Amino acid sequence: MLVIDEVYHHTALQISSSELLYLIQQLKVKKENEIETLKHKIEQFKQKKRAEEVAYQSLSTVRKWFAGRPASHHQAVEYMVQVKERFRKMEQIRRRIRELDRIAERIKHLDSIERDEIELTPETIREIRQLGETEDV
Repeated sequence: MLVIDEVYHHTALQISSSELLYLIQQLKVKKENEIETLKHKIEQFKQKKRAEEVAYQSLSTVRKWFAGRPASHHQAVEYMVQVKERFRKMEQIRRRIRELDRIAERIKHLDSIERDEIELTPETIREIRQLGETEDV
């Protein structure tokens, strides 16, 4: 199967459809693992914050008075960086997974009608090449 760059309209790869489908599935697994890693990091952040809050609440009134707490806007910025940005990243990865699913369906459809070329985005081609190099397909 010929993989055509949809921007530059040149042949980027020549690979069998089964190998291409395998690489697409591997990319999907890799993206799902990225989501799990982000979820784990968010959970670690939340556990750390809960532990800090419990430790602060266990202090006596006098110690609470002397214990410096970050300003609320600092906590908000930290939350945005540690949680909201990761949720945004997870949503981008989910969109990419849906795109990979559509590509896999197109490959299966092209196999059924015996066409031997598919147009993919340069980003997808780059990811396939990188994965192909690491997988030695």
